[in-house]
Amino acid sequence: MKKLFVAILGCFFSVSGFSQSKTADIGIWGGTSGYLGDIEGNTFFQSPNPFFGAYFRYNFNPRISARGMLLTGNIAGEGVIQEQPWEFSKGVQDLTIQAEINYLRYMLGSSKASFSSYVTAGLGVMYYRYELDPAAIYQFNQRHNKGTAEKKNSVIAPTIPFGIGFKFNVGKRLGLGVEYQMRKILDDKLDNLDDPLAYLDSGGKEVTYNDLLHNNDWATYLGIHLTYRIYLGSKPCPAYDSKN
Repeated sequence: MKKLFVAILGCFFSVSGFSQSKTADIGIWGGTSGYLGDIEGNTFFQSPNPFFGAYFRYNFNPRISARGMLLTGNIAGEGVIQEQPWEFSKGVQDLTIQAEINYLRYMLGSSKASFSSYVTAGLGVMYYRYELDPAAIYQFNQRHNKGTAEKKNSVIAPTIPFGIGFKFNVGKRLGLGVEYQMRKILDDKLDNLDDPLAYLDSGGKEVTYNDLLHNNDWATYLGIHLTYRIYLGSKPCPAYDSKN
C-alpha cells in the first residue's frame, strides 16, 4: 500500500509539473482565397478574395500542437466549362481542427526555439450557399439530370484541410507566420456545378461522374497570422523554457 501511495504521489507531481508547462496561443489570420474545380482555365488565385479568421492553438510540446480555426470570406472563380462561360462568387465559412507539427522545436518567447517551418492536417466543415440554374447548365449539357426548377439552399460540406507554413517570434509573447492551406471539399457544389456532365440516357437511367470521394472542388488560402501566447495554469518555469 505504501509503495502504491508513493507511486500515485509521484505520478501526481510529474503530471502536475508537466501540465504547468503547457501553453496555448490565440491568433488572427488574414489573406486571400482561391478555387479549383469544374471550371476550366481558372487558376488557384485567378479570382482572389480577402479571407480573415482566428484560431486557438494548444501546444502539447515544442513540436506538436492542435489548432481550432475559423475562417470567413468570399471564394470566386471564372472561366469556361465545355466552352461555355461560367463564373461564381459566394461567402464561405470554414471551420477546421488540425494537428500542427513543427520541423524544428518552436515556442513563443523562447530564444532557443524561435522559428520553424511546419505542416498541418486535420478535418473540417465548410458552409456556403448553392444556387442551381438548370437553364444555364443546359447550354453545355442538354441531357442533364438537374430537372427544370432552380434551387437555392445551404450546404455544410465536410473537408480535409492540410497545409504548410513558417513562423517566428517577434517578442516574448508574439509571433508571426505565413502559411498556405488547401481544402479538399467532399462535395461538388462550391462552384454551383454539381457533377455538371451527369445526364439521363435514352432509357432514363442516370449517368454520373462524381461521388463523395471523387469530386472536383478545392479551396485554397494564402495568408499571414499574428499569434499571442497565453498560459494554461501556472507560468512555465525558466528551466523548462531553457531546456526546450
